[in-house]
Amino acid sequence: MLRWDRTAPLLSAALAVALAVLPVRATDDETTRALSALKSVTKEGKGNEDAGPAWKTLVSKGGAALMPALEAFDDTNPTATNWLRAAVDAIAEKETTAGHKLPVEKLEAFAKDTKHAPSARRVAYELLVSQDATAKDRLLPGFLNDKSADLRRDAVARELGAIEKAARPSLRADLEKLFAYARDKDQVDLIAKKIGETGGAASVSEHFGFVTHAAVVGPFDSTGGKGFATAYPPEAARDASGTFKGKGGAEVKWVTADTTDKYGKFDLNRIVPKGAAQDRYTDAVAYALAVVVAEAETPCEIRVASATAVQIFLNGKKLFEREEYHHGDALDANIGRGVLKKGENVIVLKVCQNSQDQEWARVWSFQMRVCDETGGPLPLKQKITADNKDKIVPLGYIPDAPATKEEKK
Repeated sequence: MLRWDRTAPLLSAALAVALAVLPVRATDDETTRALSALKSVTKEGKGNEDAGPAWKTLVSKGGAALMPALEAFDDTNPTATNWLRAAVDAIAEKETTAGHKLPVEKLEAFAKDTKHAPSARRVAYELLVSQDATAKDRLLPGFLNDKSADLRRDAVARELGAIEKAARPSLRADLEKLFAYARDKDQVDLIAKKIGETGGAASVSEHFGFVTHAAVVGPFDSTGGKGFATAYPPEAARDASGTFKGKGGAEVKWVTADTTDKYGKFDLNRIVPKGAAQDRYTDAVAYALAVVVAEAETPCEIRVASATAVQIFLNGKKLFEREEYHHGDALDANIGRGVLKKGENVIVLKVCQNSQDQEWARVWSFQMRVCDETGGPLPLKQKITADNKDKIVPLGYIPDAPATKEEKK
């Protein structure tokens, strides 16, 4: 399941035009120029005029251009990658139709070389599998911990099938080992469920590294969208102390918030204090502060899901910002990259809401996790405060639900 860029449909139309109007002429120098032209295409459409002829030239080179085209993925953008991917597919189809074999040894070496772009390695793997039916079983076990999300996904799916088919006495241990490799939400949920069916337990929230305890303060004014660019005092906070002048001049202060959602979702419409007759905020800004503890300096990604505009700060440094509203809240839609220092680290998330009043625009929430570059767990803790006492717990920790009256009996 290769993840394509959203511009792919537009690309298809452009390629159809190129095929219809351009003659077939190519030289080695032309290949170099064609690759350069395709790598220059941007999301905004820059370079599109030259891309069609360049694509046609590249495809006309046939098998000789296959590996150079794959290598060109390495330092390009998603839009240019779509052009290159289409060229590789066309070259491979042309070679196969002509009865020529694809260079399987080169494709296998390319797919296994983690120095290449993950998307290019996936394409090389697919071409290899189309030529060699034994390649899946030979290569996929080595992709279980791969940086390529697509190759890892295929490897996890294959291993899960093998584990279930074998049904060894070590089934639970085998599933628990595989759980550590899974990154995609559907696979994580599925394997966690299967571990549960064997009598074990797997924490989805700890696996993803969701922040489940935070201090929240707000609302601050964002009339006309001004809040996104306004650095209110909590933006530089190093702890959850102090009071501030909030929206309408009201005094606001930090409140602690926990989530028991296994996907770490916080509903700001519920958490931010408001009047009894008020069900939500508009034109507002809220901040969430979390303390994450690392045993050593650790490169990390802080991944946030929110339907509204966000900014991510780590120890006072802004890592990421995105000023878009009501664009969906897909997992990991916003990613800030930084380095955790040894000891306590303060993460501040700024979440803005605008004035839209449609039912679907009323959502004001966030989900935040700290993970490695593959989306996998890091050995991190979070500091939580309960009953005026601080406690260090695993990142993603969710306390057991209180026993019901029936359970206590």
